[in-house]
Amino acid sequence: MVHKALAFIFGLWILQGLMSYGQIVHYRKTLTRLKTKGRVFIGQEKGKLKPGSIVLLVVDNSNKIIDVQEMKGISVFDRFRKKEKYIGKSLEELVEELSQFKKETVTTKAMKKALKDFSLT
Repeated sequence: MVHKALAFIFGLWILQGLMSYGQIVHYRKTLTRLKTKGRVFIGQEKGKLKPGSIVLLVVDNSNKIIDVQEMKGISVFDRFRKKEKYIGKSLEELVEELSQFKKETVTTKAMKKALKDFSLT
């Protein structure tokens, strides 16, 4: 009985490792695809007991946002999803908009981290 339980737990552990590998492959493919469009800013916010967020902001030479992808969740099934709300804005507009939010979510925190190194000078 104990051997079956240990084998089951080991099988789940192996399955989780394979699925995590699949998620990493998806992350790398998405990042490579986005790098062909422009500069990529990456921000991540870990959720303590709630879902975390990874944000990929793609910006052209005139600091206009041309793509935003977010992976949000707690499982290996999470995938990047496009955030249409921010596409077409300038980085200056996004920084201003993020500073006006009263309540910060994991998404806004991840975006702020992505823009941390962005300088308007």
